[in-house]
Amino acid sequence: MKEITLAIPFYNTSQYFKEAVNYALDNNFVKEIVVNDDCSSEEEWQKLNQVVDDLNTSKIKLFRNEVNLGGFRNKYTAVKNSSCDWIYLLDSDNHPTENTLSVIQGIVDPIENICYCPEKLLLHNAENGYTDEAHYKFKYDIVGIEEAKDGIIKRTKWFDWFLNTGNYVFNRNAYLKLIEEPFENKQTELLHADVLAFSYFWIMNGGEFKVVPEFYYNHRLRSASYWNACGSNSSLSADLYKTKILDL
Repeated sequence: MKEITLAIPFYNTSQYFKEAVNYALDNNFVKEIVVNDDCSSEEEWQKLNQVVDDLNTSKIKLFRNEVNLGGFRNKYTAVKNSSCDWIYLLDSDNHPTENTLSVIQGIVDPIENICYCPEKLLLHNAENGYTDEAHYKFKYDIVGIEEAKDGIIKRTKWFDWFLNTGNYVFNRNAYLKLIEEPFENKQTELLHADVLAFSYFWIMNGGEFKVVPEFYYNHRLRSASYWNACGSNSSLSADLYKTKILDL
């Protein structure tokens, strides 16, 4: 990869924004930082603009939806507003480690229909001081339909997280093509578990996943996360798309 877009779907998380973009600001591998706000509160939108003004860089491109689209469609819109062939899609309440971008840059001969995934998540919960690590070390080199079924059926450790935490690297055109139908179709069921829904549509349409060694990032656990904000619909959505994967 010669260059990437750091695409950040944003919603009411201005307090974490500097941390999310810190390593990308002076990194030439990151051509642009595309931030797509999903109709945050006016106060949060103004705070985000102030932070961006203070950073004083032309690398950050701000977009804002006229109405709230939800996590799944806001991510799609962030990717659509990006210009690079390869995208690092990062949730706005998470942030890379010091070496994350250099590891991504080192992916050799990336393939368009493969979504490249972190090997380890450094889990942090500032509300209660909890810290942990999630490791994606599976027996499969590539995860497609059969491997996804196997991981779900056998309840492989951390496999649910693998399918539902995101913060992946992928080809822009492949993503927009494979995810276009559920994005456009307003009748698409229960997109609250947005990453697991993405995982289903990605592999259903021929995409695959690959874990990248030493690709780490910091994952913030918080009570106001999108998953928690959606309440019981998150679990209902997750169950739906795991069932759909098993039915492929």
